[in-house]
Amino acid sequence: MSAGSKVPPQEEGEELSLQEIRARHRDNWVAVTVTKRDRSLQPKRGRVVAEDPDRYRLRDKLGKYKDVCILYAGDPLYPLIV
Repeated sequence: MSAGSKVPPQEEGEELSLQEIRARHRDNWVAVTVTKRDRSLQPKRGRVVAEDPDRYRLRDKLGKYKDVCILYAGDPLYPLIV
């Protein structure tokens, strides 16, 4: 998908697990409307509403959505300290 593009209509609205979302939108920032959370209130399932390789451009597309989770669907861009 090209930079700044919207999600194709066939994927918008489809409820997916976070693992499925990461696999389909590899190496992009993804905005997901959350449809299911676990006991700790962490997102488990959702619907992709936008994606972009640049997370700042992605944020500009989200004004009309409630309960949106933004995640990076790839390996970390820098080392993580746990």
